[in-house]
Amino acid sequence: MSGELGVDISVERVNELIHLFSASHKRDMRAEKRTSMSSVLFDLPRRSSLGWQCLHDNLGPYLRELAAAMPPEEIGRRMGTVGCRPYALQPFILVCSHLAHRQQRMLDLGLRPGDPFPEERPEELAFLMDFWARLQGGYRTDEVLLPAQADDSLPILEPADIDALTAMATAPDPDFYGAVRRLAATLELYGFMLHGEQRDGIFGHGPYDLGDGTVLFCREFNDLRNDFLPWAATEVRVPIGNVVLAYVARDVEVICDMFGSSRFEPHELGDRLLGLALLTNDSGKLRAIDAGEIEAIQKAAADAQEELFMRAVEWDDAYKIAYGAPLFANHVKPFFELAGMANADELGNRLLEACEETARANTERLLGAEVPSVWQHFAAGDDDFYWPLVV
Repeated sequence: MSGELGVDISVERVNELIHLFSASHKRDMRAEKRTSMSSVLFDLPRRSSLGWQCLHDNLGPYLRELAAAMPPEEIGRRMGTVGCRPYALQPFILVCSHLAHRQQRMLDLGLRPGDPFPEERPEELAFLMDFWARLQGGYRTDEVLLPAQADDSLPILEPADIDALTAMATAPDPDFYGAVRRLAATLELYGFMLHGEQRDGIFGHGPYDLGDGTVLFCREFNDLRNDFLPWAATEVRVPIGNVVLAYVARDVEVICDMFGSSRFEPHELGDRLLGLALLTNDSGKLRAIDAGEIEAIQKAAADAQEELFMRAVEWDDAYKIAYGAPLFANHVKPFFELAGMANADELGNRLLEACEETARANTERLLGAEVPSVWQHFAAGDDDFYWPLVV
């Protein structure tokens, strides 16, 4: 099967990748009980269903233009640095959006696994899965595509970067460690509100084995100065675009998932924490954030989070769904920027406009209706989340 840009991938390989993605998504989503999440501010399932359709219906030409500007392997390699956006969540969103809306339509038509799908776009699906697999292969530094294939690890850093971070991590002063923990909590709340209770902008990766039971792992906060989302232009702005916490610890288990989220056990590191670095990636160069900056960053994030909350409480029921259009377009624009495309802003704005047009055509259909049936499909049953390509 050949796409317009010379993609050569078999139906068998496409279905192998769909099954791999589906099985990992099923495991990770059910482990976090994401199908039962709810919010008083946002219509989470309908917002996501709309966002999936926005990218399913509009992404294809943009993804081909991106691949023409830079091979997906190189995009993946460029992502493999601390403080980067896009990060692990964005490739997931590209594939999930297409497959989840496709699955919804298959359910709407009463199909079963193995049935031909009359609305199938096989060349576009093949191109997407090939792009994703090649990007993931360039992004990860091991031989697999997903954390579930590698004991829930997510290694993206080269040895030189691991060494540099390890050298920057120093034994934490208790006061400094407490300040860093408070900052991280504030940034998590800010990121959660900025992204409409989607777990975006919060990234964990590793662990990186340092020997003798000691590991390095990272937790990052990005997209802190977003100016693309329509509601993001708060009066108070976070002074830097990303914050990176690099931990060196012993006898710690680090668990990563395909969404870019992570956790570590035990949660309270205590004397297992041997080193900590608080950093930011400033135009491609890492620098330490000193103790004097922490208060200013934390205060700005807290004030901006309050502004975002006050805006969100005024959204009507329709916009609690329709905001999925810019929310999902926001996952794509960073790829254009990372690839150094001169028209990155133009492409992002065009995609945003296309997604908002899709929202205008479909929000009313979702408003007040039952939760889309794909959510029940995700919540229960033994079927794969996503069914194979039949040609």
